[in-house]
Parts: sequence; C-alpha cells; structure tokens
Amino acid sequence: MTRKLLCIDNVSKHFGGNVAVSEVSFAVEEKQICGLIGPNGAGKTTLFNCIAGYYPVTSGDIVFNGLNINRKRPDQVCRLGMARTWQRVKPMSNMTVLENVMVGAFASTGALRKAETIARQELLVVGLENYAGKLAGSLPIGLKKKLELARVMATSPKMLLLDEICGGLNKTETGIILGIIRTLRERGVTIVFIEHDMKAVTSICDNIVVLSSGEKLAEGTPVEITANPEVIAAYLGGGSSNA
Repeated sequence: MTRKLLCIDNVSKHFGGNVAVSEVSFAVEEKQICGLIGPNGAGKTTLFNCIAGYYPVTSGDIVFNGLNINRKRPDQVCRLGMARTWQRVKPMSNMTVLENVMVGAFASTGALRKAETIARQELLVVGLENYAGKLAGSLPIGLKKKLELARVMATSPKMLLLDEICGGLNKTETGIILGIIRTLRERGVTIVFIEHDMKAVTSICDNIVVLSSGEKLAEGTPVEITANPEVIAAYLGGGSSNA
C-alpha cells in the first residue's frame, strides 16, 4: 500500500491584496512523479516556495512525511528530506563542480571526506564525474542542470521539487534529464515536477496537477489531463508554451 509523502491541504498564499495561491489541495504518494503545470502566473513556483519553506503560507497546511512544515525554515525542510531546484540555475560559479555538490552533501553530514564521497557518487549518477575539477560557472546550461540535480541529490532527499529542470534544453538534453529522474525514482525518491514541455510531463508523470490563476483547475493521469476540456481551454489550447 502506497503512503502519502506530501499533503497540501487548502493552501493559500497572499501578497497583500494579491492572491497568488488560493485553497490548493493535493497529495503526492511515495515514489510518485507528480507534474505541476499551468500558464505563467498560475502560482506554481509560489506554491513550491511555500512547500520548501521560503514563503510562509497565509492559510492551510503542508504536511511532509507526517509532519506539519508550515513554520519550518528552508534549511530545516531540507534536513527533513526535501530539496528543490530553481528555474534559473545558480551554481556557485567560482567553486568547482565537486565543491558545489559537496555543499549539498553537508546537509546530511559534517564530515569532509564523507561529503566528498557522496558528491562523487552523485556526479557519477548524472554523468559529470569527468567535470569534478572544473569551475561550475564554466559549464554550459545542459551540464549546469545536471549539476543542480547532483547537488540536491547529495542532500539525501526523500522528495525533490524540480522547477523547470528541463527549461532551456534541447530534445536530446531533455531526454537525458528525464532518464536521470527515472533513475532517482528507482532509488525511492518522490518527485514533484514543474515543466512547460508537455511531452516531457506526460511521458514521465504518474499524476498531474493543473493550476490556473492560483487555483487548482484539474488533477489526474496524463491521459485524463490532456483530454480535459477545461485544461485544453485554459492551458494546452491557449497558445502558451510556459508552465
């Protein structure tokens, strides 16, 4: 029997009079890949920021692994087993690729040698083992996305929040990233995945949640979502290419 690892219960986030997220509810089961899609301004990244502790929720509850994390700081959420990536990759450019991933490993260990061992293992998983000594800032975008994955995986997460991890990549690079994500799920990691590439979303996600204007518009399997008239009208058929 599967267990719900993340429960979003009537979560709202207001910025003054602006309602960015309004009473959104859904759950993500262990080892599931859940897609989060919708037009620009739908509230997806805001919701990620609430889940990961960067924004306090205005109302509602976020429960991760049985614990209410509404008032947890990002570093506390990370140590509980949740890590996130960002739309714009932000490596520590003047540090090496290995050192960047070691920073992630320090979330789970204070030992330098162990952090290096963890970092090298994750670089191997994403195919960056030969770039360990290079400066992170020198990498092209496709390799920086791999570095993002290696760094968050080094935190030993139970769940990853991936914010447009395939953004800016070509078809081949996207396929490689999706392959890595499948490998991570096989390792037992649960994933919530914001992405604008609907082919990528429908090929990898078990369940999809659609946001529109801060509200949940629909939820279901890829087949159900791509056939949903409301989703087609609001997003898939609306001429927007951005999630």
